[in-house]
Amino acid sequence: MKVNIFCCLLACTLGSNVTAGLTHEGVKEGTQVTVRCPHSVEGGVRWSRESGGSRADILTADGDKTKKHINDPQKRYNSQADGSLFILRAAPSDSGRYFCNHEAAVELTVIPSGTTIVSVAERSSITLNCSHNVGGSAVPTWRRDSGEINEGRISVSTEDTTLRIREAEPADSGLYYCDGEPAAYLNVTKGQRSDRELPRISLLTGMILTGMVLTGMVLTGMVLPER
Repeated sequence: MKVNIFCCLLACTLGSNVTAGLTHEGVKEGTQVTVRCPHSVEGGVRWSRESGGSRADILTADGDKTKKHINDPQKRYNSQADGSLFILRAAPSDSGRYFCNHEAAVELTVIPSGTTIVSVAERSSITLNCSHNVGGSAVPTWRRDSGEINEGRISVSTEDTTLRIREAEPADSGLYYCDGEPAAYLNVTKGQRSDRELPRISLLTGMILTGMVLTGMVLTGMVLPER
């Protein structure tokens, strides 16, 4: 019984990287994208996208029948057998929040070609720079493709026109614009552990393994007959 309790504790400690909430996915321009429904779909499926505060239907699929609600001369949008939405050669205009039967599926950001991609672990500090072709405004205007910028942890420098983020969170991920031009795509990964936390896990593992060995010895001693 003690062994089972220790093993459960270890599994809970190492499996704490699940992210709650809507998935935010960033893909490079020209990439093929498959957007899946949050849950299995029986019958017809309607896909729509929300961008700039308005939502528009993309297509409706039911079995072998697909009806498109947008102008798609290049045939980039299609449905798959499981109800997923397939996008061929994703463009920046495809960015937005996608809905499957009115249920939010993913927040998609299509990163324009040539945009800098920055990946950091959560709780890190990061500085983003304006692109070289940005106008010479003294204090540039920074914005993000989705969500509000938290000014409490984010500050804009008046000296070098950079944007600095303290204690970065996964919610800070997204495409950042400086004076209307793409500056960088930030990807903040969740669940990274600091070096100070690793010895604790190793110590806990050692205690568990030691407890398992000792328990095994006790059980073996109980089973073996006296000679």
